[in-house]
Amino acid sequence: MFCEKCGAKNSKDSKFCGSCGHEIKNVSKNSKSKQNLEMVKEQTNKIKELPKKNKIIMGIVTIILIISIIILSILLNNPIKKIEDSLQSYYKNYNVNNNKELIEMGKVLKSNKSNEKVLNSIKETTHKIMEKWVKNFNTEYKDKEELLEAYNKVSNALKDIYEFYNGLEYMLDKDLYSSYNNELKELNSSKHHYLTGKEYESKKDEGYNIYYHYGRVIEIDCYYKEASAYVNNYVKDEINKLKEEAEKFIKIDDNSTNIEIYNCYVEELKYLKENKTKNNIDLSSTEEYKKIYENVVSKIIEYTKKIAEEKEKNNELNEALKIIDDSLRLFKVNTDEHKELEELKKEYEDKKPEKLTNKYRISKSSSVSTSLWGKEINKIDYEFYISFAFTGKNGDITYRLNKEYNRLKTKIIREEDWDLDLEGYFVITGDGKELYKSSIITKDSEFNHDIDIDVSGIEDLKIEFITESKKTGFNNFYIYLVEPYLYK
Repeated sequence: MFCEKCGAKNSKDSKFCGSCGHEIKNVSKNSKSKQNLEMVKEQTNKIKELPKKNKIIMGIVTIILIISIIILSILLNNPIKKIEDSLQSYYKNYNVNNNKELIEMGKVLKSNKSNEKVLNSIKETTHKIMEKWVKNFNTEYKDKEELLEAYNKVSNALKDIYEFYNGLEYMLDKDLYSSYNNELKELNSSKHHYLTGKEYESKKDEGYNIYYHYGRVIEIDCYYKEASAYVNNYVKDEINKLKEEAEKFIKIDDNSTNIEIYNCYVEELKYLKENKTKNNIDLSSTEEYKKIYENVVSKIIEYTKKIAEEKEKNNELNEALKIIDDSLRLFKVNTDEHKELEELKKEYEDKKPEKLTNKYRISKSSSVSTSLWGKEINKIDYEFYISFAFTGKNGDITYRLNKEYNRLKTKIIREEDWDLDLEGYFVITGDGKELYKSSIITKDSEFNHDIDIDVSGIEDLKIEFITESKKTGFNNFYIYLVEPYLYK
């Protein structure tokens, strides 16, 4: 309160000027500008009465005084500044039972309710201040008690503002309050986990408890870098232990067969799968585990192919397919390794021969029989066969191949108990063209038992046994083509 006579500053409740004794009248805010102008005029008149040198000094002082008064007047009447100061004061001196500043800010909002520009500026200011409160919460704390105190202050302050103004958008609306609240909750939980991990670390507790809590520190937390470093090192240690144990299954040397090496890697793979989770830690999600796993997978596929090639060379295509199927069962469907083995299986299935059975037959003579039932001939078991009886005339059978196959493989088997001078020979033709002719077969003759002929491009295949021999008595005598296979 300024004296209108001498301009001296007095307290708000003063009735008389402490400098000149003049009676002070209580003026309204609207009359302050008039009072200020009168003060300026009075000071100007006083300057005119002073010497020139003093006039200059007093002029400068007066200008400064005028500027100060103008600035002060602007600040005192600036609603945005009032809101800012009140909000900062509210938070600094926060008390759940003190809403003095909230009431004052409410008055400012009410007096500017029709000024959208001012309200929007207030909104921008309040949001920046409260956002800073939330950001400042993300700092280091000496213990959980200090953390709880800081969390309660900022969360309760925001809650009180939200509830006092009933979610008013110019102060704190529902969406923004929810956003701040969620971020604070996440940070508080994160920091609580970190401080708990610190407690375990100070007690030199087992590593998992520390890992568990540090692993729940979120990325935006200022503790994240330190916590994640511990977590990463802990996981690396567990991976190294897993790797050492897994490698113990690889017991191979220069004398190890492919199947022995294959089995070692299968056991290692099983161990990796069974131990991919340790203390609730998903090791399989780490890059280190994936490298170990992928290396074992590549070895299994490598030796699956080597074993399949060996079986193929020994005409054991069924065994080749079996090892491929065994490997397929190790992996999940639609994984890269499963797809690669599926392709390998298809490749070997295409190589697998088909039995020359009646499904291809289009004609045969009465002296020829076929069977898919196994038969022991000369103390050896065969899965299926074509038999030719000695009836004194030729026997033949014709198959339609539809140009789908490249080779025919079979074997001629003569029964050991022939007691007659039986004889004959085989002729195989494709579309009327001779493809094969055996030597004459008798009960004592030496001959090549194996038949392996090219049937590519052949539509109809005819197998004929040429003979004039005929059985006598009740005994039947046969000659066989055992296990005839077609290859694509």
